[in-house]
Amino acid sequence: MPASPFRRRDRIASLSPWAVTDLMVEADLPKELFFGGLGLFTESGIPKAGYYALVLLARLGDQFLGKGDGWFAAKSEDSYQIILYNYRHFSRLYSVGERFDMTFTDRYTVFSPEQALDVHVILDEVPDGSYIVRETVVNRKYGSAFDKWLEMGALEPDTKQEFDTLATLSTPLTDKYLAKAEKHTLAIDAMLDMLEVRLITVSPV
Repeated sequence: MPASPFRRRDRIASLSPWAVTDLMVEADLPKELFFGGLGLFTESGIPKAGYYALVLLARLGDQFLGKGDGWFAAKSEDSYQIILYNYRHFSRLYSVGERFDMTFTDRYTVFSPEQALDVHVILDEVPDGSYIVRETVVNRKYGSAFDKWLEMGALEPDTKQEFDTLATLSTPLTDKYLAKAEKHTLAIDAMLDMLEVRLITVSPV
């Protein structure tokens, strides 16, 4: 399986997407909103899941703490940031252009079989006390405009209200709770859906 992009953190100076938007001038745009463009935004300006994933990466601190299977941790001042991810590579058949098992609305078959990832991270050398844990989640339920479009009936939006509704429903999930560090350790547990990216920030109360 190809290496996760997080494993090359010390070999690159910057990270840039191929295209910011699907509104590209090289060819006429297809009529479909989700035609498979490479942009972080649709041609109408709706953010895709890839955009939100980069937003979460940008919130990592500048002090590297560690990494493991499905996680990458950093720190800034007294706050800790942990990126969790359930990376799944597409199938070999798809990589050579074979898409017999994928339809316009069912595009996840190339990642099958679906598999959740149980992640356990322990922060050590953490001052004892109470912390606020904030989670921001991007997966098929939250932060994915394509999946929200499927839920809305998979028909092309044709009014401003429909475009605005889709953009509003496609934002990541945010949540927070209290946790306590004891004996200078704090445990973080999470179950990630396939292709999910989750940012967890831990800050003292």
